[in-house]
Amino acid sequence: MDKLFSDELQYYIASARLKTARQKRRAVITARDKELLRLDKYQRELWRRTREPLYVPLKPPVQKGYVRFFVLRDDVARGKQASFFENILLKINTKEYFHRKDFKKKKRVRGKKVWVDKGQFLRTLSLSEFQKLRFTHEEAALFEERMEMPRYGNKEVPVMVFKEPWRFVLRVRPHILTHQRIVDPVLESQIQELNNYITSRRLEPRMHWLTQSRHNSWKRWNPAGKNKDPYKNKNLLQIMQEEYYDIID
Repeated sequence: MDKLFSDELQYYIASARLKTARQKRRAVITARDKELLRLDKYQRELWRRTREPLYVPLKPPVQKGYVRFFVLRDDVARGKQASFFENILLKINTKEYFHRKDFKKKKRVRGKKVWVDKGQFLRTLSLSEFQKLRFTHEEAALFEERMEMPRYGNKEVPVMVFKEPWRFVLRVRPHILTHQRIVDPVLESQIQELNNYITSRRLEPRMHWLTQSRHNSWKRWNPAGKNKDPYKNKNLLQIMQEEYYDIID
């Protein structure tokens, strides 16, 4: 049977490494993915620059509402352990900002709007945060572990709570602004232009798929607990013994 191509042409085809249709398609997809990764890197660089804002001093300073925070109670501040509790307060203190000095807000009660105090509490620490703050043995003895429902989630988690909150009281002070943030219009336009480019071409799903190893969902560190069936692999006699006869005894 005659050859389809001559020996020289076959040698040229083998040495030229001509790509198949599938290899060509794969090369196009790989080049596009590399371009998307460059876009993602550029986007993260712009976001990093936005987290490093520049401030200029305000002359004169202006007041914007009020700030409320915890301080030591007068008798505790005059006591011998004032510095001890001050160190604890530095780690669990919270601040609230509001436009009213009395920190009251409207709340609907039985169809009527009434003024109620805006609540504020000391900071509750997760177990990992409690270890990172490195409390001494004397300071750690004033904390206890409780189960609380997190703000985002449907399962109670253990937290560390200060057992003697009565040692601290709230204090209100004017919130004075001494510096003003400078907005970079060039940076904002670059971010908006990049977001429009990604949104109009619907590139975000593919970018997320390429970089999904960097994204951790809350379900990964807070998996749902399995509800075990108490009657699984038990016969009727065992169930009656545990549920009925034990109660009678």
